Amino acid sequence: MDRNRKGFTLIELLVVIAIIAMLLAIILPSLQAAKQMATGAVCVSHQKQLITAWVSYSTDNNNSLVGGSNYHSGPYPTPYRWVEFPLASDKHNPEVAGQGPVGEADYTIETRKNGIRAGQLYTYAGNEELYHCPGDKTVVKNSEPLAVFRSYEISGLMNSEDFLPNGRASASDITSPIVNFRTAEVLPGFTKEMKVAVKDTDIRSPGNKMVFVEADVQWHVNYDRTQLGGWVLFAGGSYGWWDWPAYYHKDSSTFSFADGHAEKHKWKEEDTIQLMRGEITLQQANLIAANNEDLLWLAKAYVPK
Repeated sequence: MDRNRKGFTLIELLVVIAIIAMLLAIILPSLQAAKQMATGAVCVSHQKQLITAWVSYSTDNNNSLVGGSNYHSGPYPTPYRWVEFPLASDKHNPEVAGQGPVGEADYTIETRKNGIRAGQLYTYAGNEELYHCPGDKTVVKNSEPLAVFRSYEISGLMNSEDFLPNGRASASDITSPIVNFRTAEVLPGFTKEMKVAVKDTDIRSPGNKMVFVEADVQWHVNYDRTQLGGWVLFAGGSYGWWDWPAYYHKDSSTFSFADGHAEKHKWKEEDTIQLMRGEITLQQANLIAANNEDLLWLAKAYVPK
C-alpha cells in the first residue's frame, strides 16, 4: 500500500463544491432562458395552426367568425363556439338536454379535452394539444379538478363575449346580429362604441388585430375553472387591464392575428411583467395604466372595427 497517497482535504472539497455552485448559478438561468425560448417557438407554432383553423372556419361559413367564448346560455351566448365546457363525451352538445357540462367536481383532463374536441374549430385544428402552450405548467402543477389544460382564449370583440345582453336574436343563429355594444375608454381620454366583429369583413387592418391570446390560466384556476369567456380589456368602461397575458416565455407572450399570422411579442413595461408574474395586483396595475406602452399596444390590437 502506498502510504504517501493523499485524498482531497475538506477545504479542497469545499472549494470544488463552491466552484460547481457558482457554475450552476451562471448556467441555470441561461438554460432556463433557452427553454423559455424553445417553448415560445412551439407556442407560436400552435398559435399559427389555431389561427389557420380560425380563418378556414370563416372561409367555409360565409365569412362568419366562430364563437369566441363558450357561453351557451344566459345573456351573452356565443353561437357556434370554438370550444365547449368540459363534457362527458366529445360527441355531446351542451344545447341538448342531458348532454350538458359535467360538474366541476368531475373535471378531468379528458373532460376538458372533450370540450375542445366538441368545439367548432377542432375539425380544422385536429389536435387538442394545439390548444395548450408547452410553457404552461398549470396542468401538471395542479391536481384535478384544478388542472386547467387550455392556454389560449379568443379576444373579446372577435365574436366573443364583449357585448351587452340580449344582443342576439337566437343563441343558435350565427347570422343574427349583435345590436347592443358597450362603450369604453379604448385609449386614454378617448371613448368609443366597441363593435363586435361577427364576420371577417368587419375587421379593419387584420394584420394587427389579435384573435388568440396566451391567457393567464392561473387566474382561471383561482376564479373560473371552466374558462367561460373570451379575453377582455376595459371592464367597466375605463381604460385599463381586466384580463392580462400569461408569463410563460420570460418577458414575452404569443398572439395570433386576423390575417393568419402568429408572433411572440416582447413586453416593455416593468409593471406589465409584474402583473403577469403576480407581483402586483390588478388594481395597482390600473393606477398607472394610462402610461403603460404595452397596454396601448394591446388596446390597438383589441378593437377590430
